[in-house]
Formats: sequence, structure tokens, C-alpha cells
Amino acid sequence: MFEINTGIIVTAVAMLVFYLRIAMLRGRKRRLTRQEALERRKLKKANPEALRSIEKTGYQVRSWWLVGLGVVLMLVGVVMYTANWMDTPYDQYWWIATSGGVLIFAFSFK
Repeated sequence: MFEINTGIIVTAVAMLVFYLRIAMLRGRKRRLTRQEALERRKLKKANPEALRSIEKTGYQVRSWWLVGLGVVLMLVGVVMYTANWMDTPYDQYWWIATSGGVLIFAFSFK
């Protein structure tokens, strides 16, 4: 049926790291949004012109090249795992490409 091996476990851990990284970024975004709202209240009372200078918070991409590399590595790993027509000695190392792609993708956001 379904066989759990080292590659599946390593990929699952990489996915968990990705999830935790996105959760950390989300928490940071919420904290910065609250902080920005407090600054807006203070600045609105003092100087309404200064409201325009406040930077918007949100997810930012560090490098689109890293995002692309992460996606390509994940796809290569999935193809290596599922494709029966690719019969190479590297097929057993599919999890390195997939996990590497997930980790690169996770840390390409700030």
C-alpha cells in the first residue's frame, strides 16, 4: 500500500518547517499591524501629514530567483518520486530535491 521511508519523513519535516515559518511571519505581521495602528493614532493627533510616511507591513519576497528555484526543485523531486519512466540511479534521492525546494521556498519570504 503506502510505504513510509526516510524520504517521506524528511519531506514531512521540511513541510512542517515551512508551515512554522509562515506562521511566524503571520504572527509578526499581526504584531506590526497592531503597532502601526497605535502609531497612526499617535500621529493623527500630532501631525496628519506624517500618516503617509508609515510603511505598509506584509509578506515580502527576498528574491524571486529563490522562489523560482524552490518551486523548480519541488517539482523535480515530485517528478523523480512519481515518474516511472525516469529510471535513473538518482530516483532514490528524490527527497533531497523536494525538501531542499521546500526549505528554499520557506526562507525566501520575509
